[in-house]
Amino acid sequence: MAHLVDSSVWVALFLDFDTQHRKAEQTLQKLSGTIYLPYCVIAEVLTVLAYKHSKRLADNFIAYAQDNRDLNIINNNALDEMDFYITIPEKISFVDTALIFLSNKLDVPLITFDKQLERIAKKVKS
Repeated sequence: MAHLVDSSVWVALFLDFDTQHRKAEQTLQKLSGTIYLPYCVIAEVLTVLAYKHSKRLADNFIAYAQDNRDLNIINNNALDEMDFYITIPEKISFVDTALIFLSNKLDVPLITFDKQLERIAKKVKS
C-alpha cells in the first residue's frame, strides 16, 4: 500500500533530539510499498533540517531520498492546489492543503504527526 508522509514525520526521523524521533522510526518501519514525497515536503524538510541542525543533515536527507527505492518523488501542481486551498475554510498552511489534496488525488493515507492537519484531512475526506 502506498502512503504520503508529511514533513513532521521526516523531520522527527532525521533530528535524533526530536521528541517524536522514535515514533517516526517506528512509523516508517511499519510502512510498506511506495512512499510519495512531494516537492513541497522536500522543501519544508530541508529548510527545517538546515536551520534546526545543519546543512549537512539537510544534505543527508537529499541523499536518503535519492537512494531510497521506496520513495516516489513527485512534483506538485500548484494551480490545482491553489484551487483546492480556496475551498478549505480553516486557517491552514498552503503545504498542508497541498498534502490533503495529494492524499485525496492519489487515494493514499496521509501520515502526519500534525494534529491539526490530521483533523482537517479527515474532515475534508468525509
